Amino acid sequence: MSLFLRDVLTGAKASRQRHLRQAALIQQAIDQHWGLANPHRWQAKHLRWFLAEHIAALSPVSRYRYWLTIVVIARRRHRLQEWQPHLCGPWQRPGG
Repeated sequence: MSLFLRDVLTGAKASRQRHLRQAALIQQAIDQHWGLANPHRWQAKHLRWFLAEHIAALSPVSRYRYWLTIVVIARRRHRLQEWQPHLCGPWQRPGG
């Protein structure tokens, strides 16, 4: 994931490391559930599943941080504008 995201990650070192850690967890979950380890094969439905189902029990702040990482992934795939409507939900606000 670090090679995949290296061109789009900006900001503080801690934020970049958090995005990489979370992206690896997203990759693992999607691979286990959908059998897709390669982020180039992911679609909006895979990321929406992760947000809606896989991390539903996490705190609103944690879900928001995962959503930010998914935005980075979508930006890297050059699909953010296309996928944005499918990625809307309560995870877009840190307060839930």
